[in-house]
Amino acid sequence: MKGKKEIAVKFGLSLDNDEFNITKSLLDPGCRYFVGDDVLSGPDDICQSYEQNMIEGRKKLDKLEWGKSRVEAISGSEFCVHFTDYLTHRGKRHTHKCRQLLMIDDHRKITTIKHIHNQDEQERLDQYYMEVGLNKK
Repeated sequence: MKGKKEIAVKFGLSLDNDEFNITKSLLDPGCRYFVGDDVLSGPDDICQSYEQNMIEGRKKLDKLEWGKSRVEAISGSEFCVHFTDYLTHRGKRHTHKCRQLLMIDDHRKITTIKHIHNQDEQERLDQYYMEVGLNKK
């Protein structure tokens, strides 16, 4: 498990630091990313989604910073990566937390990523966007 956990930690750190080429190298060619009703397939599409999210966030907010991710082992091949984002716009700050479940195979490649939806976090984020004039909807 230790080798697989190291992959999960490296995944989190690569996203913390916008190192999408490192992220891409950790993904199996057939990796699938489940986010909401969408499914992205393959390292290119998945990493492009992460990068686009970062670019759009930094364009619209005065400041967007990533915290240090934390990895929780669920099983020998499943790991939950906890992310924290720090948003600032018009002098108001907001801390947003999200989680992604990774499944890692015996070749130490990430085969599946599942965004774990948290309705309370989403509602707080939506409220923040409304308060700072960036109505997300």
